Amino acid sequence: MFLPKLQCKSKAHIVCAAAAIAALLPLTTPVQAQQVTMETLLDRIQIEDMITRYYYDLANGQAHAMSEYFTEDAILDVDSTIANGRAEIEKLYAPASGDKKKAEPKVSKPHNHMLLGNPVIEVKGNVAQAHVIWTGVKNEGVGKVPMLYEQGREDSELVKINGKWLIKKRYISSDSGLPDKYDATYKSRENPLKPL
Repeated sequence: MFLPKLQCKSKAHIVCAAAAIAALLPLTTPVQAQQVTMETLLDRIQIEDMITRYYYDLANGQAHAMSEYFTEDAILDVDSTIANGRAEIEKLYAPASGDKKKAEPKVSKPHNHMLLGNPVIEVKGNVAQAHVIWTGVKNEGVGKVPMLYEQGREDSELVKINGKWLIKKRYISSDSGLPDKYDATYKSRENPLKPL
């Protein structure tokens, strides 16, 4: 933090400057992060790997497997379009009926990737919360510049069942590039999860 050089001409100036600096200190105190232990470190790595695999499967058209990342009674809220339980989550991720692939000549097709950033993961026993920022990147070909097409936040509550982390609640909140199918339900929001 930059502080200007003070030239104090009297004791009153010194007291005034000290009071000003003391008033700024609460503004610069960082939020305490969770104490990392060997156990929480392993859990955090497992959770981050699971979230990365989730988006990898999604980007590679594995929609049929997406519900396996969730508990049986999970809630998935995508911009206020809500799916309750694995069956509804699977239906939400299923391609639209008109999206069936037809035999097409081999052409270089666009590759969409999801970049995950700024993960904040807190673990308390067999319960955890994960918060990430996601950014969609479209690559239309090796000779073309990549384009950002959407970005948002994800806030998830997870539980560890039989040694495996699963999603209990997931809130996906778009900040830009909202797909048209969510126009009717979209509401701007902050993190809807209560702190652990």
